[in-house]
Amino acid sequence: MSRVLSTPTSQPQATGTARTATPTHEQIAKRAYEKWCKRGRPQGTHQQDWLEAEMEIKRELANGTYRG
Repeated sequence: MSRVLSTPTSQPQATGTARTATPTHEQIAKRAYEKWCKRGRPQGTHQQDWLEAEMEIKRELANGTYRG
């Protein structure tokens, strides 16, 4: 009986680096709502709240400091 030695054909992948830097819709919505409430619930700031929340979470995920 002969043995066949196999070598790995692919390199190990980095563990979720790209995936963890992408916040979910729910994460952004929660943070945007918190920001809106903290500012006194002003009218017409939903887009600003969303964009700020998205940027904050992306930065936190990239740094490993996301607080959820």
